[in-house]
Amino acid sequence: MNSKLCRVMAQMMIEGFRPFGGEIAEDVYSKFGCKDASRAYWLHRWPILHCLGCNKRCTPKNTEGFQVPMQFPASQTQSKFSMLPEEMLQAKKFLRVDEAAYCLNISERTVRKLVDDGVLVRHLRLPIRITAESVQEEMERVDW
Repeated sequence: MNSKLCRVMAQMMIEGFRPFGGEIAEDVYSKFGCKDASRAYWLHRWPILHCLGCNKRCTPKNTEGFQVPMQFPASQTQSKFSMLPEEMLQAKKFLRVDEAAYCLNISERTVRKLVDDGVLVRHLRLPIRITAESVQEEMERVDW
């Protein structure tokens, strides 16, 4: 693999293309006139496919002959907190808005609304810090 091919492949990966791991029918290679199908290396951003196996850089006009790849859900982002909500409530007396939102599994905007409504108790001085006890009470409140 030469440096130009590496740059092309890296740029395509940045643009969202991924290696194609599905089955490809033999007649696909005959349509493109491939001499050595074993050298083919396909990248795809379904339904767009590109072969980087030779200098021709073949791109089929349709997906006929290609196995449809399975769609996997996007990976979930990792939490920015290393503690469980219960551990956080035990470790801290006051929580920031983002920490309270994490513990209650609600948005920061909703936390601020609950503070304004008096449901969550805040410290008098800025920045807004919410008592762990009020967050704990809200976590334990269940509407049946």
